Amino acid sequence: MQFANLTLGWILSLAQSRLGVGPLVQSKLDANTSPPPTDTTAYTLPPLDYSYAALEPHFDEETMRIHHTKHHQTYITNLNAALQDTSFASLHIDDLVARLSEVPAELKGKVRNQGGGHANHSFFWKNLTPNATALAEGSPLHKGIEHAFGSFEVFQQTFEKAATSVFGSGWAWLVVQEDGELKVVTTLNQFSPLMGAGVVGNGVAGFPVIGLDVWEHAYYLKYRNVRPEYIKAYWHVVNWDFASDRYMEARSSIAHPEL
Repeated sequence: MQFANLTLGWILSLAQSRLGVGPLVQSKLDANTSPPPTDTTAYTLPPLDYSYAALEPHFDEETMRIHHTKHHQTYITNLNAALQDTSFASLHIDDLVARLSEVPAELKGKVRNQGGGHANHSFFWKNLTPNATALAEGSPLHKGIEHAFGSFEVFQQTFEKAATSVFGSGWAWLVVQEDGELKVVTTLNQFSPLMGAGVVGNGVAGFPVIGLDVWEHAYYLKYRNVRPEYIKAYWHVVNWDFASDRYMEARSSIAHPEL
């Protein structure tokens, strides 16, 4: 299937509407405008919904603690320093990365790397749970996966292959594209599918449903250099309720969401 051209406006409207920034139509009208000057609010480390040990034995406590309090916090600290005294610092992080094209050239690299790191990790924690259950057969997301990949098992194989193939540091994602189709994509470093086709390309841009960090800092203490074992462990902690909500948010913004 030839995927539709993914516009920044669609991604931005989704990010803004789910954050209560404004209605979808107004968001699309505002997609190419700069944010007005406002009082800036520094980004802060989001608390986890579970303890650092809660994902044992799949994700170990030490890695979770370091990953959250050291790696994620560093992205936030660097982002706050880069955006100090700018109006961009008042934007929600998803909104910020979706508006990367509006950021001044001298800040764009820092927002892409540090802001992308904050956005990606904030999403990552939410897509994990110690109370993981299988995605219900017959649910909209399960049907969407079967439609896109043929079966849930083929989807898992596709995702695992993609996550394993990332060279160096990056992420594997399941995203909803603008035509409503699900696709497995990867991004390098801290690029986010939310950044749009102009940054990550038509075939990668989309609204994340699940995402796995495959930087070595996410797994090396427990899994050493055996990334495939870490990837398989991920299925034991995926928050499918969160993923299903994300999928429905994306589908509801599409004019004809039926499969």
